[in-house]
Amino acid sequence: MAGTLWLAQDTEAAIQRRLRRIEGQVAGLQRMLAERRDCADIAQQVAAARAALDRVAMDLLVAGLEQCLRMDLDGKPHAAGALAKLKRTFLMLS
Repeated sequence: MAGTLWLAQDTEAAIQRRLRRIEGQVAGLQRMLAERRDCADIAQQVAAARAALDRVAMDLLVAGLEQCLRMDLDGKPHAAGALAKLKRTFLMLS
């Protein structure tokens, strides 16, 4: 499909592992809240989870840029569309 970016299997696996860790962090946050832990401690863990999600977003963007570069070097006509989509995604995240 034109303009569609796909992850390499190793990149997808790494991102899946990171998302599972984040899922664990969020479950930990729910436990901390239920246990009525200190708000500062909870906020610190929220910041850590947000940073981990930001890292996932950056990993996705880097993988997309690499793919766009490969497509462009291979002379594939839909490279420009994929790059435009990636640009919109980057701007959405910033």
